[in-house]
Formats: sequence, C-alpha cells, structure tokens
Amino acid sequence: MTTIHSRSLSGRVVYPLLLVILLSGFVLRVWNLNFIDSSIGSHPDERSTACFYATTIKLPASWDEFWDPQRSPLNPLWDMQQQRARSFTYGHLPLYLGVAMGEMWHRLAPGAAALGAPAATVELMQRANSACDAIAVAGRFVIALFDTLTILLLYLLGSRMFGRGGGLLAAAFYALAVQAIQLSHFFAMDPASTTFTVLAVLGGVRMIGRRSILPAALLTGVAAGLAIASKFSALPVLAVPAVAALAVVWREVQASQQTPRPRDGRVPFWAIIGVGVAWLAAFVTFFVTSPYAVLDWSNFARATLVEQGMMVRGVADFPFTRQYRNTAPYLYFIQQQVQWGLGLPLGIVAVLGALYAAWELLRTSFRVVATWVALGRQQSKLRWVSDAQLANLVVWSWVLPYFAITGAFLAKFNRYMSPVLPFVLLWAAWLIVGLWRLESKGLESKKLEIRDSEIEGSGDSANLQSPISNFPISRILSISLVTIGLLGGLFWSLAYVNGVYNREHTWITASRWIYAN
Repeated sequence: MTTIHSRSLSGRVVYPLLLVILLSGFVLRVWNLNFIDSSIGSHPDERSTACFYATTIKLPASWDEFWDPQRSPLNPLWDMQQQRARSFTYGHLPLYLGVAMGEMWHRLAPGAAALGAPAATVELMQRANSACDAIAVAGRFVIALFDTLTILLLYLLGSRMFGRGGGLLAAAFYALAVQAIQLSHFFAMDPASTTFTVLAVLGGVRMIGRRSILPAALLTGVAAGLAIASKFSALPVLAVPAVAALAVVWREVQASQQTPRPRDGRVPFWAIIGVGVAWLAAFVTFFVTSPYAVLDWSNFARATLVEQGMMVRGVADFPFTRQYRNTAPYLYFIQQQVQWGLGLPLGIVAVLGALYAAWELLRTSFRVVATWVALGRQQSKLRWVSDAQLANLVVWSWVLPYFAITGAFLAKFNRYMSPVLPFVLLWAAWLIVGLWRLESKGLESKKLEIRDSEIEGSGDSANLQSPISNFPISRILSISLVTIGLLGGLFWSLAYVNGVYNREHTWITASRWIYAN
C-alpha cells in the first residue's frame, strides 16, 4: 500500500531520527533495570512469575516427557514436586524467553567478569539461571527489548498508513510513554503481547496493499499467535485478518468502479483463503510457543478463563481488586491513562487523536455501507475510501473488541491498556499529519484557482492570492500538538524515571524510618 507523501522525507533524515528515537526509548526502558528495591519483589505478578514458576522451568529429558503435561518440567501449569495443578495465568512465551535470557546471562557471567564488569553485575548474572530475583531482572530485559521493538513496529505501521513523518511522530510518542516505560521495568507479559499485536495489525494493513495477500496473511497469523501466547486476552486480534480481507475486497470493488476494467474475481477468493491461512498460522504458532495451553487445556482453561475471569469481573473478591469497585467502566481506564500513563499533555493529544480516528471510522463505515447499497441497486456512484481509512478499519478491528471487553472489567489495572496504547498514539500522529496536510490541500486548490484565473485573463488573481498569505491555522494547530505532545511526554517520562528509578524504593525508605523511630 502506498500513501500520498509517503516519500516526503529523505531516508538520510528519517533513519538517523528513528535511530535516536529507538535508542532513547531503549535507554528509558532499561534505565536502572535492577532498580533499588532490595529484591523485595514489589510487583506481585513479577514475584509470582519469577519465584514460583520460572525457577522450575527446565527442558524435558525426552520427547515422551515433553508430550506428558504431568511429567514435563516445561509445563508451568503443573507442580512437578507436589504433583498438582498450578494457577499460571500469564503468557507462556515471555516466561520461556525470560528463563532463556537468565540462562544466557549465567553463561556469559565469566566473560563479563573478564571484561571488568562490576562485581554486583557479575554476581547477578551468575545467579540468573536459578535465583528468582536475578531471573526477574533477566525477564525485565526481555520485556524492555520487546517494548523497544514496539517502537520500531509503530514507526513501520505509521509510515505505511500516512507517511514517514507520521511514523516517526508515532514512534516518538510511544518512546516517551511512561506507561510503557514502567511496564518495561517488570517481568510482566503485557508489553510482549503488545509487541506482537502491533505486528499483527501491521500484517493486516499490509494485506490491504499487497498484490500477494498470502505472505501478509501469514505474517498476521504468526504475529497473532505470538500475541495470544504472550497473553491470552489478546484473542480478539484474530479479527484483524478477517477485517483486512474485507478491506481487500473493498479495494478491488473500488478500483473496478474507478477504472473501466472487469472486477477480478480472484481477489475475494484469495482474501478468504488469506483469513484461513492467518487463523491456521495463529493456532500453530500458539501451540509451538505455548504448548501446554493445548496439551494441558483443562488446567489452562481453569486458571486463565475461569479463575482469572472471576477475578477481573469481580465475581471473586480479592483485596487487590476492591480498589476498583464503584469505578466507571471504560472512563476510569481513560482517566488513568491520560493522567498517569501518559501525563496530561501527551494524554490530551492522544485523546484528540482517538476522537479523530473514531470520526474517520464512522465516515468510512458509512461510505462503505452506502456504496454497497448503491451497488445492490445497480447504481455506479461510489463514495471514495482512502488506503489510510481502510487501514484505520484494521486498527479498530483490534482496539474496539479488546477495549469493549476489557474496559467493562471490574479490575482495571493500568497495564490492561498496554495493547491499546500504541494505537492511540498512532492516531495522535495521524491527526497531526492530517492537520498539516489540510493546509497543503488548501494551498494547492488556491494555486489552481489562480492559474485558471490567469489563463482566463480575469484580472482578479491578486484577490485570489490573498488566502495563501493568510495564517495557516491548521499548521499552527499541528505544530502546537506536536510541541505539547513531545515536550509534555519528555518532561513526564524524565520526571518519572528520575523519581522512581534513581531513588530507593519507598517501601524500603519507609521501613528504615520505622526501624529508626
């Protein structure tokens, strides 16, 4: 898929800026990764993952052992020592990768010592294959790498939808998102699922713009399987290839109406096949990367669907979910993200972007429905839908069902919005690009009027030139939103990193005061 102005910025400008954004985002995500909490395990989910599950994960001794859920040490759903089920509700894939990173650190520890690494770092690396506090840091590093990859994927998605400049802006916004920086400092599964969700949506958008649908559908399916293997709540991402296939069919109908050529009947066929390929690839990928969710389905369903479902809906009463009672569905999530997850400046820009994308969704849906009705009545009038608007449909095919389900939960942990956050910031960039280009369209139309007037010799060209010299209001708004978003996000992220990761954990500070007094 190509977009207008998609090549407006030179690679010599784009790639250095992208590198700066990626490095900045990575540094913010790994800054003092082993932050000063005296290994108390301040995040309960991380403590559970690292201490209760990761320390027991080992490779099976044989294939026979692998296929037996009650004998395999790779199964986080079964306690090998006590021979009973465990309530592992997190993603299997990030767990395995965190354990693998810990093993790699353990093996690299002698080399790090030889290179003169600090003694505390070497000691941490030596224990990273067995001690839960060290495994937690190794897992944090994996999550930080995933979230840095999300920045890159968001650039690719944005540049495909509305140009390189917009892609850079979306990547910069996400690099500065405090919510993402915070989650990257914990061995939690949400950022990994977010990474693969963005990749799946990128694959869906590529389905729209490629002659060869199947490779893009395969990418979408693999990414969807990895997202679900990272966190099962990513299941609605399976809607992405289906909506992308509908967009492919729409593009073919639109093209056949615009040019005097017969409609290609193979396009709907390959679009449907693409959906099947994507769903099959998702299942295979999910099974390969999260095998015991299938082999030990009864325990997986009990822990993930029944027990976790009762917790998030408030059916089961837990002390850590009582804080969310009497909070407004949907609105509470939005308020928390704007106020804390992004900070007010960037948060307000993100809300404006989401409203703009919602308006474009309504416009596009109306045009598609109206056109199908017209075609059914043998009418040829077509309401044009751009590639960016079709891509927006694909984005909403993930965001809308996920937010509709998750936003209604009683339990409203901020991290539940992690898979939505990149797309909200993508929409913010889209709004800014749209405002910037709005002035360009106005200038072009005025220039055409002037040229036509000069050709006709009307002598009124001076009067027609005056609007060009007027204040470009849309560009002023665009620059203002960029400034507010970037400077606000930069201030909030630096203040957060300095205030949290450059200081001793407040639990420890409070405990010292209590002991002293």
